[in-house]
Amino acid sequence: MIQKSDYHSLKPKSWGRLSPSLVAKALSCMLCFGAQLAIANTTSDYEETNAVVTVQATVTGTVIDSDGAPLPGANVLVKGTTNGTQTDFDGNYSIDVEPGATLVFSYIGFVKQEIPVNGKTEILVTMLEDAAQLSEVIVTGYSTETKRETTGAISTVKAEDLAAIPTANIEQSLQGRVSGITVISNGQPGTTSQIRIRGFGAFGGNEPLYVVDGVPVTSTDFLNPADIDNTTVLKDAAAASIYGARAANGVIVYTTKQGARSRQKTQMTLKITSGVTDPNVGGAPEMLNPQDMADWTFQAYRNNAAATGTPVQYTHPQYGPGPNPRMPDYLYADGASGVVGAVDMNKIRADYEKDPLNTFLIKPNLQGTNWYKEITRVAPLNRISLNFSGGTEAGRFYIGLGAQSQDGVTIGNSFTRYTLRANSEWDLRPWLAIGENFQATYRSAKGIEGGQGGIGVADDESTLLSAFRMPTIIPVRDEFGSYASTKAAGFNNPRNPVRVLDYDRGNDTNFNINLFGNMYLLLKPIDGLTIRSSLGMQYNSSYYTDYNYKYLGDSEPQASDSFSEGSGYNFQWVFTNTATYEKLFGVHKVKVLGGMEALNTGAGRFINGRGINPFSMDTDYVTLNNVNSPTVNSGLYSGVNFYSLFGKLDYNFDERYYVSGVVRRDGSSRFGANNRYGVFPAASVAWRVIAEPFMENQNVFSDLKVRGGWGQMGNSNNVSPTNQYSLYASNLDRTYWPIAGQNSGADAGFAQSRIGNPDAKWETSETLNIGFDASFFDNHLDLILDWWKKDTKDLLYTIQLPGVVGNFAASPAVNIATMANKGVDFQIVGRGNFTEDLSFEVTLNNSFLHNEITYLTPGLDFFDAGSYRGISPTNRNAVGHSLSSFFGYKVMGYFNSQAEVDSSPAQDGKGLGRFRYEDVNGDGVITPDDRTFLGSPVPAYTGGLTFNLRYRQLEFETYWYGSFGNDVWNQQKWFTDFFGSFEGAAKGVAAFNSWTPELGNNAGAPIWESASNLSTNGAGNSWYVEDATFVRLQRISLSYDFDVAFTDRINVNGLKLGVAANNLWTITNYSGIDPSVGGGADTNFGVDVGNYPATPSFTIDLELKF
Repeated sequence: MIQKSDYHSLKPKSWGRLSPSLVAKALSCMLCFGAQLAIANTTSDYEETNAVVTVQATVTGTVIDSDGAPLPGANVLVKGTTNGTQTDFDGNYSIDVEPGATLVFSYIGFVKQEIPVNGKTEILVTMLEDAAQLSEVIVTGYSTETKRETTGAISTVKAEDLAAIPTANIEQSLQGRVSGITVISNGQPGTTSQIRIRGFGAFGGNEPLYVVDGVPVTSTDFLNPADIDNTTVLKDAAAASIYGARAANGVIVYTTKQGARSRQKTQMTLKITSGVTDPNVGGAPEMLNPQDMADWTFQAYRNNAAATGTPVQYTHPQYGPGPNPRMPDYLYADGASGVVGAVDMNKIRADYEKDPLNTFLIKPNLQGTNWYKEITRVAPLNRISLNFSGGTEAGRFYIGLGAQSQDGVTIGNSFTRYTLRANSEWDLRPWLAIGENFQATYRSAKGIEGGQGGIGVADDESTLLSAFRMPTIIPVRDEFGSYASTKAAGFNNPRNPVRVLDYDRGNDTNFNINLFGNMYLLLKPIDGLTIRSSLGMQYNSSYYTDYNYKYLGDSEPQASDSFSEGSGYNFQWVFTNTATYEKLFGVHKVKVLGGMEALNTGAGRFINGRGINPFSMDTDYVTLNNVNSPTVNSGLYSGVNFYSLFGKLDYNFDERYYVSGVVRRDGSSRFGANNRYGVFPAASVAWRVIAEPFMENQNVFSDLKVRGGWGQMGNSNNVSPTNQYSLYASNLDRTYWPIAGQNSGADAGFAQSRIGNPDAKWETSETLNIGFDASFFDNHLDLILDWWKKDTKDLLYTIQLPGVVGNFAASPAVNIATMANKGVDFQIVGRGNFTEDLSFEVTLNNSFLHNEITYLTPGLDFFDAGSYRGISPTNRNAVGHSLSSFFGYKVMGYFNSQAEVDSSPAQDGKGLGRFRYEDVNGDGVITPDDRTFLGSPVPAYTGGLTFNLRYRQLEFETYWYGSFGNDVWNQQKWFTDFFGSFEGAAKGVAAFNSWTPELGNNAGAPIWESASNLSTNGAGNSWYVEDATFVRLQRISLSYDFDVAFTDRINVNGLKLGVAANNLWTITNYSGIDPSVGGGADTNFGVDVGNYPATPSFTIDLELKF
């Protein structure tokens, strides 16, 4: 007899005063009752067949909780079948099974258990509560709380979302997943992201505080995403001020995985991701081919002659003397320029064999070399993780192994990381437990481009940008197989980017070993009191090598081999002690937390040096011992010391009204005795409207809570610990004096090298947050909405002293400004079922942001930052404008006629087809006073949209990310769109749309000419500033989770296969490679000087559970 039944779960509208466990039991009673009603109304079908009859036995028993109370409505299922039942109101069950069957017991809010029958006829099952299912638990670092208890602005990220994107940069996975966070990242493996929580609160040091397993850290590049269990983002003072002086920029708390506290066999999970990254060659700016370049070069000569009223001079040494350029047969350089139609190959080859560094013969690539294509590649990426977890009632453990190997899309760039993690927690007594979190990480990265962890570039031109300077007529290699050069006349000074990436960058390597550990003790001397003492430590050891090989083939040659290397280490520690008392007095619940914390951010030493012309450039042998003219530098650093006392009080009445208060006092060695300590308070309240009696009879809201909070947080990231002291140093030019006479040599003296500021004080952020949490229609629609405002005062910055001071000493950082950020964050989640087997979930994260400098100290109207190829400044920071606003002349169009040239305000270099600037102050002359604000790199809106569709075991997901209202300064255009910028170097197809009288103001670039002045490429202006709005299909994936019947046949507990594509499609009007541009200091970010782009990747994913 086969019995069929269908039932639907019913969820109460309000929990009222019931505890989570009682609610779960009541819910299960209703499930049980509904199921039995449905079973009673089903029909029975009988079928007789000539088949083998299997003998079945009846198993009975009871399902109870850890207190011995029966659990009605618990599900009992024969594993691998649809044969199942439920417990009755007394927790009893009865089911017919085969002797070798395994029973699966599950119950809402409890950990699922699997128990083999093994011939038993009675099985008693004790279910263990799973608090994460009863109510989402949020880990804040010092404590945990349920989501319903939160009064601050807190967001969480699912572990599977964090590990989904195959990146070594864990913060990149937060992009678009959390409202209120701006993440700017690039595609370079082994680099970090620029991450900002609710805007910018300082002129530097805006990075959030990272906390890993209760230990504050400065970077998370040592973490394996597969080991992360819980990610919590604390955004306002009510949530983050418990961290006081380090929380002004928000806090991101990572908690790594643990085993389950239940008797079970050890579980093993294997995850493998393998794929490739595509350089997206088609998305790169298009350059002129050799013939077009020659034609437009001669057009520039004609435009030059027209502007000066002189005869045309066709002077390019490679294209011939006549008015029609011709392509050369060979590009030949032997120290002098020249064009050779027929070359004595034997003679040149003989010269090459004698002196390969000074002999060159290049056959032009008349079709044109695509240099971006040549420096990039389809790059492999692989990630594997293997973890083991388990536990008993007395403890639990987790062990994770990880390996990631990823090549960059540019040649010579690669990243490798190996991780080992071991977490455990054990009960020594019912009132005493110990635990530890340990991780060892090895990292190596080759060919990292740019400073600041690869976020930006160190100078005003990256190697990637040099691919758009290299003439397309030059091939990758010359006729002798060596890398082709630019020594032949007429091509200016670019360097072969393939050679640079292969020889130089490709041999630059960074190695790092990181050891992270946290040991803790939990003591529960009386009911409700938990004392926790932990000691966290992190050790970092790093080593790097840097090679630059001699090469004489470029017009600006590398005259000698050079080698540099360096190493260093640091050790940081944190000692934290907390006591938490939690008690329920009827409908009153009180939780008190008190603690102290002492930490050092990392003391250590470093040594580095460099030299030239070692006896060998074999990377396995060269050291500083075998270089010429070595220079060595070494030093030590003591780290920054913090000492803190903090307390927190949480109170709720009847799970309806919540009040929370926090105060923390921090002391830091960054400041002098006058302002060493800061006190940072916060207070917040919440009202769970849904728990009110008047909400019982409505059917719209499933949950409704109103929150409000105020608080202060500190920041000291933007000041050196030595800022409080006046420093003295020797200087060969200023402090060496022949005290004993000219014939006795100079004696070293000392002079002040920096002026100290003992009165510098904490930057303090004051925040206000009002929020709403709501669920509608039986939890099918969720809304989390926050309006917030953050004002930061006493911002620190180093202002240069005027020359009239007469002091060579550097200026100290002083408190000079205030800044305001305000915005709205909201998340919308919709979920439901189209059919019984087809379900969906849509998540929309939204962040609106306004940033503004509101005050600068008297006498200081602004300060500038950013200088690129003579354009200075690119950014200005001033009251009434956002941080790092772009600044320069506003282009009104072009000079389209001589009459327009004659009648316009006086302007240096004005002429036909050149930029015409706005006379902002109306004085009839274009001067630096007419420069104005041109845009902002701070986005007005960022958001992420995730759509998940699931049909039985098949799951489809798309994830979009967008940024709106921000601009980018496209410095690449200085190189590619002006003929006068490095005349002879490669130019872009903007030439085809350059100014002519017919195009007028519709032209896409100024007149094509050699002139370089204020009216062309000699000044920063609005032509460089582009709208960087974009929408990107960040991820699209398809996966299949095989059912139990199949996995049992292959003897595994789980099997999941998937395919995914990342960064697949970007919608934007930005003309550069990638509109997502960070880089540089916070006072001049958003300038694109060839930043490493985010590129598409395609992966196959496998997950096996044993």
